Amino acid sequence: MNSFSVSESSDGHFMLQGHLNRNTVMFAWKNSLSDLNAKQDKSNAVLPIVDLAEVRDVDTAGLAWLVNLLRQSKQQDIQFQLKNVPVTLINLAKISDVDNFLSVQ
Repeated sequence: MNSFSVSESSDGHFMLQGHLNRNTVMFAWKNSLSDLNAKQDKSNAVLPIVDLAEVRDVDTAGLAWLVNLLRQSKQQDIQFQLKNVPVTLINLAKISDVDNFLSVQ
């Protein structure tokens, strides 16, 4: 079975690991908004980092999950940065025409 997990690194970054696809998105990072909000330092403008370096097997469901996370965080004035976005996710974002929304180059 495919798995997906989130851990916090020693430097405070959130590390997403595993498969982000239709089989795992329903279990993905349930406390994401509260975790990100707790790390956001609004006085210092330091944004939490969500590191995707260890994400494998991303599909359109994984992309939709990430877009939804961004949408919900924006509604709650929670900001974060994406780091090490997998090429597969970048390509899916481009063909889905959401690459600008994800701030993906």
